[in-house]
Amino acid sequence: MYLAESNIKNTFSISPFDEYYLPSVNRKMFDTIDSKTQYNKKFKSHFSKEDMLQIIVGMDSGLLVNYLLEQGIPDGSIFIFIELNSVLSLLNIDIPKELIDKLYIYSLEDFQSNFPSTSYGIYLLKNNFKHYRSLAATSSHLPEYSILNTQVVKMLEAEHLEQMLSSSQKKYFEQQFKNVSENMLPASLLADKFKDKSCLVVAGGPSLDENLNWIKSNHQKLFIIAVSRVAGKLASEGITPHIIVSVDPYDFSFEVNRDMMALAESSLFVNSFHVSSRLLGQWEGKSLFMDCQYPWQLESKGNIETLGPTVTNASVHLATKMGFSRIILTGVDLCFTDDGFTHTKGSVEAKIGPNLGIMGEWIETYEGRKAETVTQLKLAMESLANEASQNPKIEYLNLSLKAAKVKGISYKNTNEIQLQHNNITPTEFLESIPNLTIQERKQSNLTSKKEFSRLSDTLIDIIDLSEKALKLNTKLKDENITVKQRSENTAEIDLLDERINQGYSSVAKLIKTYGLAEFSDFLTTKKTDEWNKNHVHQMTDHYYQAFIVVAEQLLELAHDTQIRLDHRIDELSSMPDFSTLTEFWRKDLQHGRVNIWLSAHKNWQQGDEYKDNADLVEKNTQLIKSIANEYIEQLAITPKEYIETVKESASMENVFEKIIVLIRDNDHTALVKMSKNLQKLSDNSDEAKRLYHLTYCHQLQLEKNETEALQVLLNLDRKLQTEIELKQISLLALKTGQIDVAEYALTQLTKCSEDYIPQHAHVLKLLGRFEESINAYLDYLNKYPEDVTTWLKLGLFMIEVKELESAKTAFYHALQADPNNQTAQSYLKKLS
Repeated sequence: MYLAESNIKNTFSISPFDEYYLPSVNRKMFDTIDSKTQYNKKFKSHFSKEDMLQIIVGMDSGLLVNYLLEQGIPDGSIFIFIELNSVLSLLNIDIPKELIDKLYIYSLEDFQSNFPSTSYGIYLLKNNFKHYRSLAATSSHLPEYSILNTQVVKMLEAEHLEQMLSSSQKKYFEQQFKNVSENMLPASLLADKFKDKSCLVVAGGPSLDENLNWIKSNHQKLFIIAVSRVAGKLASEGITPHIIVSVDPYDFSFEVNRDMMALAESSLFVNSFHVSSRLLGQWEGKSLFMDCQYPWQLESKGNIETLGPTVTNASVHLATKMGFSRIILTGVDLCFTDDGFTHTKGSVEAKIGPNLGIMGEWIETYEGRKAETVTQLKLAMESLANEASQNPKIEYLNLSLKAAKVKGISYKNTNEIQLQHNNITPTEFLESIPNLTIQERKQSNLTSKKEFSRLSDTLIDIIDLSEKALKLNTKLKDENITVKQRSENTAEIDLLDERINQGYSSVAKLIKTYGLAEFSDFLTTKKTDEWNKNHVHQMTDHYYQAFIVVAEQLLELAHDTQIRLDHRIDELSSMPDFSTLTEFWRKDLQHGRVNIWLSAHKNWQQGDEYKDNADLVEKNTQLIKSIANEYIEQLAITPKEYIETVKESASMENVFEKIIVLIRDNDHTALVKMSKNLQKLSDNSDEAKRLYHLTYCHQLQLEKNETEALQVLLNLDRKLQTEIELKQISLLALKTGQIDVAEYALTQLTKCSEDYIPQHAHVLKLLGRFEESINAYLDYLNKYPEDVTTWLKLGLFMIEVKELESAKTAFYHALQADPNNQTAQSYLKKLS
């Protein structure tokens, strides 16, 4: 089986709006609405954003690049267009000199060679990049664009994940700075407390629904660790987890996990040091942190580490360190279900529907079947296997046959699991965790204030030392400097560097880790023996400039932390400055801290401070009510940005591209699954219906059932048949000898593009409709007289019908277009 090949011709058309374009690429997209109007609607707001890496697949015959040049490239942004080789060879686009470092046009091969690079890395690191398709790439008539786009997307995803995993992201540190005031007690308090006990780790995969009744029946016999996104679901079923775990640093984590907030009085929150500050800062119960409290402590110093890449990995590692001898997993699927779901019922992802558009990798499940997964979950599998291998005395079990098979973790049916009654309830467990007094919290915050004051002083010293090193390096660039002066200045720079990297080693490491993107400018691809004096000076400049820039960024974070610690200390008072506090809570999006304050000061209105001050009581009461109501509203906000991200990956555009790749790869197993899933969606979506027919057709072709494959496409409503289906109908019809069906398809295809007229003329000839066939050939050649192949076909046709003079004319035209064409020359000799 194969995809119908596209024929991209070197023929331009002019739209009614005087725009030149390739009809074989853009068909008739610009015949009724000019390109600028269409681009304004689709791209204008996106293309106007500053500090973005914008990657676009396809150029729409160059019109999209022209549009961008006319609009102008925003400050700090880079645009990369990736185009098919066959199209690039037909276009000649001049990039203005002033934009040579802002606008790039690549083939896929060029893109692979130039990406990633340090120029683009910072955008990926900051998640400041976006990917788009041109109008031609979005439409379905050129499968080559679907394949190209899939390759580009996989490269972007892989590189983004690589940046996320290989570097300590700034986002992690920024959340750590914000969480210092809440990260008071370490998770190591739980270490080895549950030897010879069993634990159930509950994650958010679809298999959780299969085992929910078993958990309900046995939850009193289980110590339950739940990932944050399922805590609310368990509670709604009457199941209280002992521990809730969360690690995600992003803001949307609060909306996705907010149902856990109602469990503050019954469950312990164990969080990574970099968890979303909105989640931790509004948690009204007890919490323990993993890893380090302070950012310059780059090792956990005896605390339990946050093991990645997912919250499930962190939860299993926590259970391991707590000493459990048997760790049972449910909802730990790490792959898609056969019908395309990744999360348990009731989750944001499950409500949106199956995600059929992600191009993943195939793994084996415990029941021996193939399932699809994504890169991050594949890494999670590897991490779990490593955890199991390092703890051979612990029994790791998974309750789902449909879960990804992980080495060292066995499948076990719930009927085979024997449980002893758990000797600690969630309430009893929570009571065993220290409850810090107001004085202890105040002392912790005061200690942190001193620590961050020392950090600020150190950062100022490092900035000062780096500036001195830069000045000395500037002197070294002077060609007139004496050998002695050069030696003295170099020695002084070495001493300054020693003071920075050895005298302030922990903070210097923090600066380099936090500022990986800035320090990447210091790195070089040149070999040592290729360095010259100028290169060394430039590297030295980049190095100390990075120290200054990053230290200043950290200084700002330290200052922000000091302010937050002051507010936390103020919160511990029964008579704080509520106006200032509420303003800060709003700024931090932590309106729920009002409830934490109320818990600690239940009788605040009766305090001595408020006696005979009814106005202050009234004012504070109104502020408290106001911010409490705002928190209630925050708990109800839909995570729109997150939902849009999930929807985008599940879009039918992505599904179509995935289908095209599966067809190219002759992947029968995946096509069978895809057609079944699309059939379920086809009643409520015309696009799903179209893609179902397309997928099922190609599945049947792989099964050598071409007659039924053709019928599947013919059964699709004619109004839903697009160019790609019609093209396949014509191929299958010719292959199965149904010429009249091929003629129908090609008649429709000629309405999409004149490129199909020669094929239509050929089929008319096969049907014996000679006059129509000849007229079709001539109409086409009147518009495209350079098409040598079609002149030759017409000439041969004229020979068949004994019109020898007409044949000569056709071959003469072929020679005019290609004077050295041997076929035309040969036939003209025979006809002379």
